[in-house]
Amino acid sequence: MAVAVDSITGTMTRMQRVRLTTSHQVPAIALSLMLAASCSITDAAQETQKTKACHELQMAQPHDWDKRIAAVFVFGQAAEVPLILEFRNNPAAPGGQATLATLGRIGGTESVALCRELVSERAPLAVEAALALGELPGAPSDTVLLACIQDRHSDASLRVAAACSLARHGERNYAPDFIAAIVRAGTPSGRTDEQTFGLPGKSRWARERYFIQRMLRQLGHRDLSDALDTDAPWKRLEQLAPQVRKRLSKQ
Repeated sequence: MAVAVDSITGTMTRMQRVRLTTSHQVPAIALSLMLAASCSITDAAQETQKTKACHELQMAQPHDWDKRIAAVFVFGQAAEVPLILEFRNNPAAPGGQATLATLGRIGGTESVALCRELVSERAPLAVEAALALGELPGAPSDTVLLACIQDRHSDASLRVAAACSLARHGERNYAPDFIAAIVRAGTPSGRTDEQTFGLPGKSRWARERYFIQRMLRQLGHRDLSDALDTDAPWKRLEQLAPQVRKRLSKQ
């Protein structure tokens, strides 16, 4: 009888343990499911915010660009794909220029492909795309940028933007000579360059020289960047051009 009692007591103890363990496991499983659901909601909310930020940047007017770019930067490279999609869906939207500039900062291979496509097609925002290629991963042998520089029928600003991006990637055979020609464009000694490179005969090259200024600063040539006033006297520009060429040839 004592054995039976012990046996029953032992059995009851084991059953109690099973019930106790089960009663603790149910809340643990429920908590796990709740956490998983919470993570899914959080991920979905972030995805919605990211898509919204990209859309608002592409649709933004210039006075809102800084604020909208900052909102996209929060998501880093994760915003690349939705931002490209926004651009392709509405390339003529007012924020297109800011979108390309942002892709230049956060983008990767897909942004490179988009920008090379825009430059190849000489699209309305090809200048911005060419400048973005200087920020994105690239190579000095980029055939799209080189073909753009050598295209005498292409817009001068686009050719200079392409040259600056190639220079940033270390191209030494063509970009330095072309950039030097732009530095002294419009001066007496620059007339030969107009024939050599097929440059238009215009009196002001402020925009193109600004591209060069920015490129020089980005490459660490601050002295040359500071010396290159976009409206500097022609004698200073003639003196500066060979210095720029020499520095970029050794980059």
